[in-house]
Amino acid sequence: MNGIKMDELYELISHCHEAEFEYNGTTYVLQPEVNDNKSYLVIWDCTPDTAKCIAKHEIGVEGDIPQAVIDAVLSEKCFDGKSFLEIEKDITVTVIY
Repeated sequence: MNGIKMDELYELISHCHEAEFEYNGTTYVLQPEVNDNKSYLVIWDCTPDTAKCIAKHEIGVEGDIPQAVIDAVLSEKCFDGKSFLEIEKDITVTVIY
């Protein structure tokens, strides 16, 4: 991964930060969000006019996001049949919020 180390990404995400990253010419956002009074960790494909949520797991606890939830989202095969962990070397993290 370019722009940040994996352990740093886990640490930041666990404390509810957001990460914008690029893969194969597309921008994505990994972020916590709240829908219907439930918290989720999600990955959004930010393609203009067709933005969509491609991975979503309920956080289920208040406070820090558990590593198991982060692992579940990063293991979701939502990048042409591959997971974030499988394409990690080809990802560039561009912004941390």
